Amino acid sequence: MTEAFHILKVALDVPLDRVFDYSTDRMDAKIGQYVVVPFGPRKMVGVVVGIANQSTIEAKKLKSIIRLDDEIIFDEASFKLFQFCSQYYHYPLGQTILSAVPSRLKQTDKKAMAKKYLYRLTPKAIQLGVDHLSLRQTILKRIVMALIDATLLDEASLRSISPTWKKAMETLDGMGWIEKEEVKLEDARDLTKATIPSLNEDQQAAFDAILKTKDRFHPWLLFGITGSGKTEVYIRLIEESLKKENAQVLVLVPEINLTPQLESRFRSRFQKFSLVTLHSHLTDNERLTHWRLAKGGKAHIVIGTRLSVFTPMPHLSLIIIDEEHDASFKQQEGLRYHARDVAIFRAKSENIPIVMGTATPSLETWFNALHTKDVKKFGFLKLTSRAVEASKLPNIQCIDIAKSNTIKGFSPYLIEAMRDRLTKQEQSLIFINRRGFAPVLLCASCQWTGRCHRCSSRLVVHLNQKRLRCHHCGHDEKMPLQCPSCGNTDLYPTGLGTQRIEETLKEFFPEARILRVDRDSTRTKEALNDLFLNMKNRKIDILIGTQMLSKGHDFPQLSLVGVLDTDQALYSPDFRASERLFSQLMQVSGRAGRSHIKGEVYIQTAFPNHPLFAALKTHDYEHFAHELLKERELAELTPFAFLVLLKGEAHQLTHVMQFLNDAMEKARSLSNQVTVYHPVRPIMERLKGMERAQLVLQATSRGALQKLLDDWVPYLRENKLGQKVKWVVDVDPIEF
Repeated sequence: MTEAFHILKVALDVPLDRVFDYSTDRMDAKIGQYVVVPFGPRKMVGVVVGIANQSTIEAKKLKSIIRLDDEIIFDEASFKLFQFCSQYYHYPLGQTILSAVPSRLKQTDKKAMAKKYLYRLTPKAIQLGVDHLSLRQTILKRIVMALIDATLLDEASLRSISPTWKKAMETLDGMGWIEKEEVKLEDARDLTKATIPSLNEDQQAAFDAILKTKDRFHPWLLFGITGSGKTEVYIRLIEESLKKENAQVLVLVPEINLTPQLESRFRSRFQKFSLVTLHSHLTDNERLTHWRLAKGGKAHIVIGTRLSVFTPMPHLSLIIIDEEHDASFKQQEGLRYHARDVAIFRAKSENIPIVMGTATPSLETWFNALHTKDVKKFGFLKLTSRAVEASKLPNIQCIDIAKSNTIKGFSPYLIEAMRDRLTKQEQSLIFINRRGFAPVLLCASCQWTGRCHRCSSRLVVHLNQKRLRCHHCGHDEKMPLQCPSCGNTDLYPTGLGTQRIEETLKEFFPEARILRVDRDSTRTKEALNDLFLNMKNRKIDILIGTQMLSKGHDFPQLSLVGVLDTDQALYSPDFRASERLFSQLMQVSGRAGRSHIKGEVYIQTAFPNHPLFAALKTHDYEHFAHELLKERELAELTPFAFLVLLKGEAHQLTHVMQFLNDAMEKARSLSNQVTVYHPVRPIMERLKGMERAQLVLQATSRGALQKLLDDWVPYLRENKLGQKVKWVVDVDPIEF
């Protein structure tokens, strides 16, 4: 090589744990720039992670870059974060980096910024219906059914239905089935100057304590009952942080549906500062624009979901994680990181404070704040009363459905309570974590149930479309008129789903204004915004929702919460199930009585005396967490141990089991400090046509486990059996 050339070390989005050498005559190349390079027969976008003067590859075999872009997509702090994630989660560096940047940066050809559209069905399409489409038009059917459910869909929602949505929409447009309207990038909707509430004693103490660590790393757990004003503490801390010139603040929320209400509140308090959001309901162009504003230091506040933890922010001074316990912070595909843990590492490496707020902390965070034997890792702050002085915690009651004759899934006590709220012109929330009409279609004669042929699950009844759908793989089929097994025509939906509850409540309360909120009905960002506006303006009497509504929302006129069908979680073999159930019920209960109106919660259960419900009725998370920690310690489970899950799937189970058994033997040979369990089938034994199995690694030392993984993961990558099996290593798994 002559001195006129540089060797660029390029990380690519490929499942190989290495970087690739390319030559360039650009002497101004910098680490962090992205490039387009030849890779086999195709062109790929990569990122420069190193620059050298020589390569181990022969000069004549060394390929040259195609294009070097001037934009630097990450700084030194971001690169350190990527390296940590790649090493800790044992995921290739190139895939780690490129999974964290906006998708438009990964396109090899630059295109003009596309317009954003919303799509709806034409009257013709609604009249003809989905059954007018042929059996082979599966994608078209899925899109049409989604449009029937949601009325309007944006491009992000259509993309989640099928990667070939554009072609499908062209077909539907040619049939005269589709209408579309252009949507402009939104400005802030409500910039009315908000009233600033006074801090109560607990809020002030928390604010003062955190403020003392504003210039150094310190993790804080802000533990406050629902409605205790954690958000106001966040706002005061942000105000202090932004007093520094060019300072930036990152606020992480678990789900998209929390963003609109939080964004509106923040905008009204920070009108002089630039605020952007980052989440999957943005178009690719919107996301890239917001990301660049943050990277350039022009966005002072970034509110985003888990991927936002990687957003480059050159003047980051504070990180806040709202609802830190939420499982949505754990990525379940690709790079399986936990945004909370990555955020803590980032705060430590950038020497800034991090605040984690919740009414129901994860046991790991609770342990770190209160129960570490040598020294507490996290600062602990507690908010014991609700921020609105007249607001009290709701009264929680369990209705024994074994002793109460339910009417279409509803206890008479709950029906009467809802009727009372309608009379008082107050709002009610009915919570069930299952969408669709009913979970099972049952034959009264032979007990046949509709099952998915691709998954180990039953098909869910969607009565409005007269379809059976699998909520795991997306398979759907027409609801049969007679039993495929015995020919009996007496088929009936059994169990409860959000659609069935909506139909039942319309029958009970025909005068009530009822809204169902689930993934089927809120596929667009606009649907969520309309929900909050209509609740605020009291245009909704009864809200029916899934876990989307269980946390973070403030509905002042909502005084009653009814919870249906919770008992299934009590039977789960997952050791985290009771922790998740308690958190979910505590959070959804906290939606009631957040203003001056007294709140009540009715939980329908066959086990009203279960210890979980006893702790829930007294709002005693601390006692519940203490008992759970004793169980975890006896079983040597997290947070007293560290876990790794190796999951494999293939069309043939023998390939999966052979691969996992081989992996088990290898792991056992590498360390005697790590317990390696035999492979087992998960509850969902088959998913999307793939047979599945998994094995667990367990150790009381994180270092011992990581040392084993350093040798074990490369072995798995080189194992020929792994070519027949799709496998993944999940460090610190939260689902089994």
